[in-house]
Amino acid sequence: MTQASHPSFDAWRTNASAALQLLVHQQQWREQMLKLWQRRLERDRHALDGTLESLHGAQDWSDFSAAAQTVWRDYLSASAALWQEGVTTSMQNAGAWSDAARDMAQHWQTSLEVLQRGAAVPKNGAALPMREWMAAFERAMNGAAAQAAGVANTMAQAANAATASPAADGARTSKKQEAGADGGQHGR
Repeated sequence: MTQASHPSFDAWRTNASAALQLLVHQQQWREQMLKLWQRRLERDRHALDGTLESLHGAQDWSDFSAAAQTVWRDYLSASAALWQEGVTTSMQNAGAWSDAARDMAQHWQTSLEVLQRGAAVPKNGAALPMREWMAAFERAMNGAAAQAAGVANTMAQAANAATASPAADGARTSKKQEAGADGGQHGR
């Protein structure tokens, strides 16, 4: 028994696989964040227990102060370790997310190529409006890019002309002198 390939099912399978893969990565990220959260709660509980013990064991303020400093030093070192682990986890997760996005894009591209090969000739012309829209969109984007380039060239030419002209330098100097003689820009 041979299995015939169904391009629409292959595309659906690719999309479903990508969505499930994202959910797997999300669950892994949540587990890692919950582990960090649990360690943070343990750190806080140990700090409270240590403060309570130092309060019960202290005979005077200096004893309490020394014990509290030890508790705070432990608390801050645990905080730094949690922060470092959180940053490391975030960096690893960012890499995992980018890898997943790249893999999904490759799978989608492959499945779309199969779909396009399967539907190379539209029977009823349903894809023609989309093709026309894409062609109009490309023309509009090319026109906007050409217009932006023209404006940039005009501005560059104006800037070059202004710096090359000695009369423009004199005009700038006289305006500066006028502003200084009148009390400056904000002196009125």
